[in-house]
Amino acid sequence: MPFHFVTICLLVLLGAVMTLGAPCQYISKNLKQNHDSIARGLKLVDLIPDPLFTSNNSCQRYNDVRLMSATLEVYAHIFSSILQQNQQPDQTDTLLDQVPESQRSSLVDKLRALQQMMEHLKRHLRQVNQEREEVMVKLKAIKVDDIMVQRRALAEFKEIFQAASLIGSCGSAHCSSSE
Repeated sequence: MPFHFVTICLLVLLGAVMTLGAPCQYISKNLKQNHDSIARGLKLVDLIPDPLFTSNNSCQRYNDVRLMSATLEVYAHIFSSILQQNQQPDQTDTLLDQVPESQRSSLVDKLRALQQMMEHLKRHLRQVNQEREEVMVKLKAIKVDDIMVQRRALAEFKEIFQAASLIGSCGSAHCSSSE
């Protein structure tokens, strides 16, 4: 099996994993009407521009980050295995043996470059995970009995419900959009 074919297959797999996390939208007409009525009734429309739950929309993103981190870890092992097999001359039937000798060095360099890009991305994803932990601390600190917090929370409910719906309904590639 040529190295290019394997690379393309791996990229298609990665693309499929990322597509499953693509956002879809669902807010029912009934929910929208109820929320709009509450917002008008409580005059929530002209609230403070600083949302109470700004980072809460990242809930689905966190699940995507975990999935992608796990996927990238598998890639790290695959890349390491390919490179280690290439270093062992007594190894029989390696992936890179299927590539002409004249192209092997170039492919190894490209594989190392992919590996470096992937490691950079993994570090970035770790940072995203750390930010999620900070969001969790902030959520636990919200004063739920404070009237202003309650007003802001009601004002933002539709968006939060949207984010929760994404998590609940977009676990598969079949998502619908309706309002």
